[in-house]
Amino acid sequence: MDRMDKNPGDGRLSLPAELYLLACDTEKQRLTKTDVLGSVLRAAVLVELTDRGCLTDEDGKVRTVGDKRTGDPLLDEALRGIAAERRPRKWKVLVQRDRKQTFQAVERQLEKTRMIRIERRTWFPDTVVVKDTALARRLNGEAVETLTGGRPVEQFSTRQAALTALAAVGGFPTVTSGKDRREHKDRIKALTERAGEAGPALDKALKEMQIATATAIGTAAAISSQ
Repeated sequence: MDRMDKNPGDGRLSLPAELYLLACDTEKQRLTKTDVLGSVLRAAVLVELTDRGCLTDEDGKVRTVGDKRTGDPLLDEALRGIAAERRPRKWKVLVQRDRKQTFQAVERQLEKTRMIRIERRTWFPDTVVVKDTALARRLNGEAVETLTGGRPVEQFSTRQAALTALAAVGGFPTVTSGKDRREHKDRIKALTERAGEAGPALDKALKEMQIATATAIGTAAAISSQ
């Protein structure tokens, strides 16, 4: 049995927490991809809530299942927010919602459990020290093996596929290079689909963010040249 196939609630880290650690460059002691990490963590929350049977898909929209709870404060807070929606939302909408709050909540949780130590800096990126570097290396090894190994995608659990897919879609340099993403494009797509509805939703959301950013830059350049 794979480590990530174990039953939720067995004391291991949540998927969002694992992805935060994956985004950490343990040698340089800094956090990478901070521009998209909130969206990635938010997608991870949706994946885990679905995997735990708290969310389901209904005609492309997210619905809560009864009054289930996970016992994880971060996940349960997100679940309450989704349940409070006046009407069901599309997965992409919920991936984009509360990104900053999700990022901050994951970070606080990891600080509280002393998995990380952060030195806040004003003019430079914060220093992020991962206390358990062995765990970070193990997560990285799992993600890389899932991406580059020959094991059929359908044999991976949702969580295991999601760990790699979300890191790859988010462009984590700690896990994949641009070359890796090009060479394993089809496998990343398959893993993203295996991760559930939140995986493709993240992919779409990030692509839309890139287009919007490029458009804004182009517009600003055109105005400044006039």
